[in-house]
Amino acid sequence: MLQRLVPYAATQGLRPVQSFFPDLLWRVDTDRREVFLTFDDGPTTALTDDLLDLLAAYDARATCFLIGHHVEEHPDLARAIHRAGHTVGNHTYTHLDAWTSPQDSVRTQLSRTTMELEDLLGTRVRFMRPPYGHPTGAMRTWCAERQQRMVMWDVMPGDFLKTATAEQVASFVLDNVRPGSVVVLHDNPICEGVTLPALETILSTLDRDGWSFNAL
Repeated sequence: MLQRLVPYAATQGLRPVQSFFPDLLWRVDTDRREVFLTFDDGPTTALTDDLLDLLAAYDARATCFLIGHHVEEHPDLARAIHRAGHTVGNHTYTHLDAWTSPQDSVRTQLSRTTMELEDLLGTRVRFMRPPYGHPTGAMRTWCAERQQRMVMWDVMPGDFLKTATAEQVASFVLDNVRPGSVVVLHDNPICEGVTLPALETILSTLDRDGWSFNAL
């Protein structure tokens, strides 16, 4: 039940409110068959290498929202993501929940992670995703001041749920994707047995149907 309710609420339930928050990026405005895959929580030794190999097999570009302390632990993996042509975004330093954390701590973590990524990769960070999908006014102000677009999603299949299966995750994405959809998946060890096989089904099916996979 949870596996059905959470993705539906986080996808179809949020679509009516997207227009009320135009500073947040939910979906790219396009009529073309292109989808924007995003991956939260990396880089990790459990998934990142296999994830990059799978994306490369379909000539797919994605956007990876990286946690600062993971980047600090695995700088070579962060570099590999960037070298492969994927966009790298900010996902705070420790994956803190902005709804329950002091906003000064939130701003400090966002700035620290931006600096770390830009120093390591030599490129400007242009996107940020709030952990747990919990934006705040302070986050929105910080993004506006630093010209980082806050990215939410148009399709959330719930690959992180304990009840998730690869088949359910893939089916949900394929049933709900539309031109310009931003799809959120995870580079996280808790999803290891779900995300990769689901992604392979998503990529192979959409590729066969003429879709392209682009980075933000």
